[in-house]
Amino acid sequence: MKKNQYVVFGLGRFGAALTKALYNYGAEVLVVDKDEDKINEISPYCTHAVCMDATDEHNLERLGINNMDVAIVCIASNVEASIFISLLCKQIGIPKVMSKASNERHKLVLERIGVDTVLIPEEAMGERLASMLVKPNVVEIMTLADSFRMIEIRTPKRWVDKTLIELNLRNTERVNIVVIKRGDEIITSPAGDCKLEADDLIVVAGSVDDIKRLSNKATGKAVDDKIDIQ
Repeated sequence: MKKNQYVVFGLGRFGAALTKALYNYGAEVLVVDKDEDKINEISPYCTHAVCMDATDEHNLERLGINNMDVAIVCIASNVEASIFISLLCKQIGIPKVMSKASNERHKLVLERIGVDTVLIPEEAMGERLASMLVKPNVVEIMTLADSFRMIEIRTPKRWVDKTLIELNLRNTERVNIVVIKRGDEIITSPAGDCKLEADDLIVVAGSVDDIKRLSNKATGKAVDDKIDIQ
């Protein structure tokens, strides 16, 4: 089965976390940023990292991203660069282009040029709050492609005080824990001896089918394809 190929533009907090999650799931991830320090930091957590200015059309052409399945443009703070790179990705023919927007006007322009999914941080927080109110155990659900999903959950009861080695989720459930938020601490790429606590927020990545199966095993049901792990 062919692995999905992703290209991520911009290594802010969102772009870096997304890259690590995709890579831990087994996807092929190309990362592009013009900050050499950020590229060096992310290199162990992606397939290939390139330090370059992606707003240079010739650089993008030489990069050969036309074979990618999904492009995620995470450069919302630079509106001009965000629009230009998103447009080039659409023109190159990447099947799915996702872009972060800084505001509604930015979002409107991205939608007009054909971006498939536009994310606005304020809207994401609204959706996150609604999810917390309706289904308290599920904080956020994100689908990055038809076959890939990331969810952020509170620690299920059966996982409390167990290490990631003991849970062995990568082998038993074919999902990965990629980020743990513990109070003000963010644990990225947690080690196997990391023990989960009751109030942790955990980002779990996996295929839609595997996430559903994990839900079914935890609760015996799946409601409207949403995850409810007790």
